[in-house]
Amino acid sequence: MQPKHLLIIGLDGGTFSLIRPWVEEGLLPNLKRLMDEGSVSDLMSTFPPVTSPAWPTFMTGVNPGKHSVFDFIRPKGTGYDMVNATSIQQPTMWERFSSAGLKAGVINVPVTYPPKPLNGFMITGLLSPNQGNICYPDDLIQRYQDTLGRYWVTPEVQYKRGEELPFIEELRAVTESHGRYAEALAKEEAWDFLMVVFGATDTGSHAFWHQTDPSHPFYDPDAPEEIKHALRDLYVLVDEQVGKLLAAAPSDTAVIVMSDHGFGALHYTVNLNVLLLQHGLMQLKRNLLTQIKAWMFWRGISPARIYKWLEKLGLQNITTKVSRQSRNAVVGKFLSYEDVDWERTQAYSMGHVGQIYVNTKGLHPNGSVEPGGEVAEVREKIVQALDTLRHPLTGKPIIDKIVTREGEFIGEFAEQGPDIQVVLDGYNCIAFPLFASSPELFTQQIRGDSGCHRSEGIFIASGAGIKKGVRIERAHIMDLAPTAMHIMGLEVPGEMDGRPLVEILEDTREVQYGEV
Repeated sequence: MQPKHLLIIGLDGGTFSLIRPWVEEGLLPNLKRLMDEGSVSDLMSTFPPVTSPAWPTFMTGVNPGKHSVFDFIRPKGTGYDMVNATSIQQPTMWERFSSAGLKAGVINVPVTYPPKPLNGFMITGLLSPNQGNICYPDDLIQRYQDTLGRYWVTPEVQYKRGEELPFIEELRAVTESHGRYAEALAKEEAWDFLMVVFGATDTGSHAFWHQTDPSHPFYDPDAPEEIKHALRDLYVLVDEQVGKLLAAAPSDTAVIVMSDHGFGALHYTVNLNVLLLQHGLMQLKRNLLTQIKAWMFWRGISPARIYKWLEKLGLQNITTKVSRQSRNAVVGKFLSYEDVDWERTQAYSMGHVGQIYVNTKGLHPNGSVEPGGEVAEVREKIVQALDTLRHPLTGKPIIDKIVTREGEFIGEFAEQGPDIQVVLDGYNCIAFPLFASSPELFTQQIRGDSGCHRSEGIFIASGAGIKKGVRIERAHIMDLAPTAMHIMGLEVPGEMDGRPLVEILEDTREVQYGEV
């Protein structure tokens, strides 16, 4: 059957390492049906596999060097700002569908706030503020709220060890809210293309990965059943929502289930700016205020310590009441990028996995490094500093991979990306995204997360016009936008870096490409 509709369901952070065993146990019947009747492959994410660049890459079919989103935060003068939908410098697939006269619905996709007008409807996802309009048309949620109840984007209860049950309850309530709205809109609104993302598979994995892995340092064999199986039960709940969406979709619908990245264990974090300070690549200002803040920092008055105090007082949920940008501003009141002497600083780290920037003249407002050969020299110094990192328990080197900007990004915005990115201990270690969480080089993640991202996400295609049993080697998240364009009978824009995954399609039409 030739598909006339396309439904894409995103399981944020979804991974086959959990899905396959739970499918075999009969716990995920809807995902099992899609996998049995369609084509299944790993889906490679962006490098690094971070939510904020991965979703724009999925939406646009281009690499971050073309769409300009490299992380949740980006350098701005002597500080940083948060990305949002206006940061994406390429049209999304639903904008292209809308321009072609197709009706598109988009629900809970990260990095879509503020909502943009389109031929259809939208409810924005992660990075949306607690206050303000998160939908298009403006009255969309209001029209359904009396029937469907409250809609909210993310939980307002913060994960805390020892008080997991309220967090689990809230995460389930958020998921059910997303499911109710998605099902109702799928049934009652007109659409040719519909996109829905469920975030619980990511949020739950950050918090509860340790209970899926008996080798994890945080694994608790005596945990109550609700906590021991919290992540499994969240996947079961999401699978139920998937089943409702499948039932609501027309019979001529092609279905894709995907994730922006995979998931695995997180054991510890590294404060890369502490490393750069130790090696003289970063310098602090000499004024009195900075020296006082530095004195306090090296004696443990740090963001990590303050968060622990909030936890002891039972006030950790305050962090969910304010925007991510406001939380980052509070962190910045400690020793921060404002205290860096940029004229004497050669390199700094900013980002959620391990991104390092050379403070290059012409690229950074207070650059100190001359372009060309001097940048290469500083990069070599950074690599030498990274080579000194040793696992805090085993003493073994933790750098698995070092990638330069030129080796990963192409496009007019590529120079905005980090000079160097690293894989630390197979992603069992990540970097603190801002200045530093504490004076220690190695520490735990502030909230005590036990899981973090991996490169291998999921791809499941089934339904109308989809072949059964095709295995795609190295499918990439960039491939989904051109695949969607082709399925919907449109030209694949020439600027897209991905390729249409025609091998999974029964349709033998030749792909039509637009001009770059």
